[in-house]
Amino acid sequence: MKNTYQIKIAYRKNLSLHKITSLIESVKGVRIKHLNLISKGKSFVGVLALEVSQMIDLDSVVTLIRSNRDVSNVEKINPNHLSVSGDLYYSL
Repeated sequence: MKNTYQIKIAYRKNLSLHKITSLIESVKGVRIKHLNLISKGKSFVGVLALEVSQMIDLDSVVTLIRSNRDVSNVEKINPNHLSVSGDLYYSL
């Protein structure tokens, strides 16, 4: 069963969206379900909904994103409850 989690991300405009998405999808068992980014000054800020098969996959994605110097912030918060669809979400 795959679960859906949300992470919040902020990164500089000089980093391409393709690099972020390819980095995330390079982790086996992870798929981007939804992407919502907004330009805020010199940065993009947004929320990514990721479909993962195991919790360790989500941790791997967050570690990979944080290793990039152009990414200024990646946040995840433990899920508090199940959503209507049965997916688990990180509240942001």
